[in-house]
Amino acid sequence: MNSDWTDGTPRVLVSVCDDCAHRWYLRRDRCPRCAGPVSTTVAAARGVVVGVTSGERGAIALVDLVDGIRVLGRCDPALEAGSPARLTFRAEADDPVAVPFLEVESP
Repeated sequence: MNSDWTDGTPRVLVSVCDDCAHRWYLRRDRCPRCAGPVSTTVAAARGVVVGVTSGERGAIALVDLVDGIRVLGRCDPALEAGSPARLTFRAEADDPVAVPFLEVESP
């Protein structure tokens, strides 16, 4: 299970250290904390917005997912810091693959 959105599979993978249980996003062969062996799991699709910024090309959000990793992605401009968000994937006309997109999660 090494394929994620960067390879065209619409998901984010969480790396988990088999020795110390440290979790992080962005693949590595060894744990950055203890150099232990690594397993992967699919990230949760929900979390809480840490911050949002917008510009000419749209809005971007930073979200802490419930499984302990932080992701960055395009977002619905209605997102605000502290609100619940859901991770999906969308492709714009100029995107070669669907990219992380964060939207308001309904309660």
